[in-house]
Amino acid sequence: MARQRYVISDSDRWFVIRWLEKKLKNPTWLDEHRTYKAGRAFELIQDSHVQHPTDSLNRWCETWLMAAEWTQLKNAVRASRRRAKKPEIKTVTLSHNAWSLLNYVANKENCTLSEVIEHHLSHVQPNAASAP
Repeated sequence: MARQRYVISDSDRWFVIRWLEKKLKNPTWLDEHRTYKAGRAFELIQDSHVQHPTDSLNRWCETWLMAAEWTQLKNAVRASRRRAKKPEIKTVTLSHNAWSLLNYVANKENCTLSEVIEHHLSHVQPNAASAP
């Protein structure tokens, strides 16, 4: 039996639009030949005053996205939903070296990575880090 295709929901529409706008700024995201045409088609659906904008967005995705891009989109939507459920939790990307250092201290102190950061940086004032 064929898998049901992914459908962008009305509640995810604005996130998907912002995500696609960001991705389409990279001319090599889809590939050199598809990104410009896809970007132009995306602008057209945004410019038109469509009665059912989510349907148009789904049709655009079906036309321009291959399986790999659909997977990226679905993963981004899932991550967005997770972040919305727990706004007190933030996700960061660390270099392997930064993770290794944090992990070493966490194992040594028998705590989580978050606890290492909170304990060792608790003396830093949040606004002081952004001052020149």
